[in-house]
Amino acid sequence: MANELNQTTEKLHKCQLLLASELKRLCEKHNIKYYMIAGTLLGAVRHKGFIPWDDDMDFAIMRCDYARFLKVCKAELGEDFVLQEMFIDKNYALPMAKLLLKGTVLAEYTTVNNKALKGIYIDVFPFDSIPDSEALRKKHSRKIYILKYLFLAKQSYKFPKKGEYKKSLIYALLKFASFFVTKSFLRNSLENELCRFKGEKTKKVAAIGGAYPYSKESVERQWFEESVELDFENIKLSAPKDYTEYLTYFYGDYMTPPPEDKRENRHNVVKLDFGKYNF
Repeated sequence: MANELNQTTEKLHKCQLLLASELKRLCEKHNIKYYMIAGTLLGAVRHKGFIPWDDDMDFAIMRCDYARFLKVCKAELGEDFVLQEMFIDKNYALPMAKLLLKGTVLAEYTTVNNKALKGIYIDVFPFDSIPDSEALRKKHSRKIYILKYLFLAKQSYKFPKKGEYKKSLIYALLKFASFFVTKSFLRNSLENELCRFKGEKTKKVAAIGGAYPYSKESVERQWFEESVELDFENIKLSAPKDYTEYLTYFYGDYMTPPPEDKRENRHNVVKLDFGKYNF
């Protein structure tokens, strides 16, 4: 069973490398700065590639370049790939883009009831400016949290797991409230709030659509002012030059792997089809 799981993860990684290579191609061609972040960056530094038990890839692009990235994808994305973002796929509710591998299926616990296109993917987050004032950040965070989860509830994303009674109650209330607003209103309101400080060179930026809370996703802009290339499996990918500071902030002693009983992915994949990609 473990061997079968490892083989599946290896195939998934090979598919994700195809997507990452396409991201790299387009960004380099059009001089768009992109960065590995989160577990992808940790994998590059600690493993020279994927964390063996990880099941996704995360990248970020500053908001000032993000719209141009989406435009380039719409015009030049290779025929094997699909761009997904909330103004293109109207059933998709996450405030960041995905590149999907055409002809594949990957459904997670959270998306099983949602009608958006599903495929093997990589995540591409916009890095948004956030206010320097802690009071303003708290206010900004609350607005985004409410809008984000209202939109997810409206789109039938599934979050609380069995036994999480408090979260289930909150989610049920959000689901009820979402009946009184349209998808279009929530989509536009969320985008406007994400971009509220667009153009301001604040000290911090955040991948607000990420899995961590707003406060944890808030990182120093200066860490990303320069980039370097790091080996990642059989290719090189861009990373923030100050990746040591970033990884220490997120993971502490990041070069020490967690205990074996903590080595798990967090996406709870419930359906996976590689299509023609049988490596």
